[in-house]
Amino acid sequence: MRLEYSTYSSSYSSPQPADPRIFASSIEFMDLTSSQHEDRRHRKSMAGQDKEAMSNMRIRRRAQNRASQRAFRERKEKHVQQLEQQLSDLESKYEHLTQSYTDLGSAHQKLKREVKHLRSELEILYLKDAPTNDLGTSSLFDSIASEALFDTAPDGRF
Repeated sequence: MRLEYSTYSSSYSSPQPADPRIFASSIEFMDLTSSQHEDRRHRKSMAGQDKEAMSNMRIRRRAQNRASQRAFRERKEKHVQQLEQQLSDLESKYEHLTQSYTDLGSAHQKLKREVKHLRSELEILYLKDAPTNDLGTSSLFDSIASEALFDTAPDGRF
């Protein structure tokens, strides 16, 4: 039996018998390690190129983000202007409708007064022409009924 030191690390170093399987796996392990070192060297050289490529990608991405943000702000500003114009139009329409409502209310009140005046004149004429009325209640009833037809609610609505 031949004693050799193991090529792989352990917690202590002591002579051990050489097993060809262990020796073969050690060689494979060393081969993997050396190929890993080559990969690392290759990666390090590629890392500089990757960093530059990433830097270029970041620069392009930032430029794209700035352009997108600018376009968004422009769309937002245009939308706000459209909303302000719409608000202005609606305020104008509201003022016009309010004025029309006020004018119609005034005209309605004027017509109500005129109807009331004409009813009283009609009642006077009716009383002059019909002095021998049965009970004198029919003209009063007609007057009350016609007022009910043309009367409005207390707030001026029909």
